Amino acid sequence: MSADRKPKMFIVHHKPTRRQRAELDRLSVPFRHLPESLASIKMTCPSCQTVFSPDWFKKHESSMNPVKPKFKTKGVPYDGPKRWILQSVTQVCPMCKSHIPLPLPTNKMRTRGALFGDDAEREHEGRKVSVYSLVGADQSLLLDLEMKVRVLKQKLIPAIPPDGWKVHMKDMWAGTSRAKHPAYQDLSIKDVFGFVDQMLALIKGSNLFIYNIALTNDQGGPSGISSPDELRKEAYIMLVLNVIDEWTGKNAQPRIFFDSEKRSSANNFIHGWARDTFRGSQHSLLYGFLSKGIEIPEPTFVPPALFPGLEIADFVSFTIARFYDRMWKGKEIEIDPRLMGLATYLGYDSNGDLLWRRQEGYPWEQYYH
Repeated sequence: MSADRKPKMFIVHHKPTRRQRAELDRLSVPFRHLPESLASIKMTCPSCQTVFSPDWFKKHESSMNPVKPKFKTKGVPYDGPKRWILQSVTQVCPMCKSHIPLPLPTNKMRTRGALFGDDAEREHEGRKVSVYSLVGADQSLLLDLEMKVRVLKQKLIPAIPPDGWKVHMKDMWAGTSRAKHPAYQDLSIKDVFGFVDQMLALIKGSNLFIYNIALTNDQGGPSGISSPDELRKEAYIMLVLNVIDEWTGKNAQPRIFFDSEKRSSANNFIHGWARDTFRGSQHSLLYGFLSKGIEIPEPTFVPPALFPGLEIADFVSFTIARFYDRMWKGKEIEIDPRLMGLATYLGYDSNGDLLWRRQEGYPWEQYYH
């Protein structure tokens, strides 16, 4: 192709199969909140000059995720890196019903990374908090991070290979659970405190990406959600989309792994609620703006603590859940989240507004003033 020749644009009107239509009808867009960075975007209709906001939460027929070609040549499946990337979508003027193209942001992927997620819960006097965390790093830093976790584990329990036991802070912390655990039974609380200090130092020194959301499901609470299932979906998609927005803004593709709720010998699990929530989000304009044309693999659920990163995620979720428990009881904080370093915290204030804070230390006063 000559340098001055422009590529052709093809517009394809694809009619979904019966199976695809059933799948699309079943999915829903799970969003309730719009990031401040997008709230200021307005469109002006060229026909009637009406100024309006894009319909961020409308469910589109097509996914905003890049499309992988099916075949390299006839009968040969395509396995290369090329993708068809959506360049624009159509918005309808609310006044004159004109169709107006809206360009989508597109960034070029230059690196990859991985994030690992886990959750924790605490209850006190009728209140319950559900805590979800994601921690991760660029792919170039992962091997060194995993090695450091294994070194800490080897120092704590020299008699067992570090890959022979898993960090589960709830069992390690509680004396009765620790005494019954095959790996923790010889540890004293002093040993546990020492491990906590070393883990805090490792997390802060590694400059990890840390994301945390803590939601309460008491009736009439600030999140406005009382159903445990809906609370789980809200926390899951808010964490995932914050990761996607930040990482694609840095031209990076995140691969996300969660500790599975299911127990099986399989390496990967399918959680229907998580798959539907994620795939439903991909049919919204909001997802197109957050993913910026970079293909995002569907988050994967794996066996507990399969990767060292999941053990760090367990530690972070335990730390925040324990923080809630101590604040509710008016007791001294034993593990200060500030010592983890910079983290992104999501939560609701007393007015029901979703707040996003990146700081050292948990923003308790801002959420519960």
